[in-house]
Amino acid sequence: MIDLHVHLAGSIKPITIIEYAKERNVPLPTYNAAELESYLEAPDHCQEAAEFYELCDMTSWVLQERRAIRRAMSEMVKELDSQGVMYAEIRFSPSECTLGGLRQGDAIESALEGLKRGMQESRRIRANLVLCIIPEMDEHEAFETIVETKKHLRQGVCGLDLLLDESLCQTDYYDWLFKLMKEEHIPFTVHAGQYNTESIRQAIQYGALRISQGVHMLEDPDLLKEIIEKKIVVECCPASNLKLGTVESYSRHPIRKLFDMGVPVCVCTDRLRVSGSILMEIYRDLERYLGFTPAEIYEMNQNAVNGAFLTQMEKDRLRFDLYEANRAIVDKE
Repeated sequence: MIDLHVHLAGSIKPITIIEYAKERNVPLPTYNAAELESYLEAPDHCQEAAEFYELCDMTSWVLQERRAIRRAMSEMVKELDSQGVMYAEIRFSPSECTLGGLRQGDAIESALEGLKRGMQESRRIRANLVLCIIPEMDEHEAFETIVETKKHLRQGVCGLDLLLDESLCQTDYYDWLFKLMKEEHIPFTVHAGQYNTESIRQAIQYGALRISQGVHMLEDPDLLKEIIEKKIVVECCPASNLKLGTVESYSRHPIRKLFDMGVPVCVCTDRLRVSGSILMEIYRDLERYLGFTPAEIYEMNQNAVNGAFLTQMEKDRLRFDLYEANRAIVDKE
């Protein structure tokens, strides 16, 4: 399995949060790991999106020193490996790690150290970081993230993720950002289409190789045609879509229609703790409620390979590994 969209924030192990909370005298709603696990999982259909992201923030405060970042990242890589994930692109927001005095570069270097350690202590997973630019950042912080991305590109960092304010996507507010990434040849994906399709259109115009979420794509036939023609991979996160209330249920998630229309969709977890599902569980729900077959799930993982921010040689290797892991399904077809 391949996961192109999973954030470190919202995925940190409860026991790690508890240990750092006790060390720093930070109050938690509970110091029992099992209870905290349940507490961190967002309810279905959050009343407001803020409810979901406040739970993510409950894990982010841990990431304010080097050793905590290293540990959290290492543990996450090993956890994904234990779940059967072969390749992951882990979202990491270095600007959110600067409250205690770290610079973005310090946070990124620590995350890369944890990433390397996690892979060394795992069975076979490979992983890279996708650095995030978030709405709360000012232009200086966003520029710093781009500089650090360029510095570490192909050295553990494989691209950028833009979490944009979709209400601003009909203006020129983000033009400088898109133009700079294009000039620097930085692969990027954009959180877009959760509330409108204009944000998707703007992202594609500036060269986005993938779209994160995109649940409203079906409302725009012309946009769908362009996505299919350009083979832009769409990262679907059904579990978090349900939690955020952007879809009513698995049975009404647009991923089935998008797949049947030829949109190259792939399935992702988003946040392990807050979304409350691992990748295998999400696939089971897609089989149960939307009738996806093992062969179709394999095809969506192939889409993920095609959309990965990797060199062609790395994609070929990953495609072979994916085939070997699914040989019975492929040969049956």
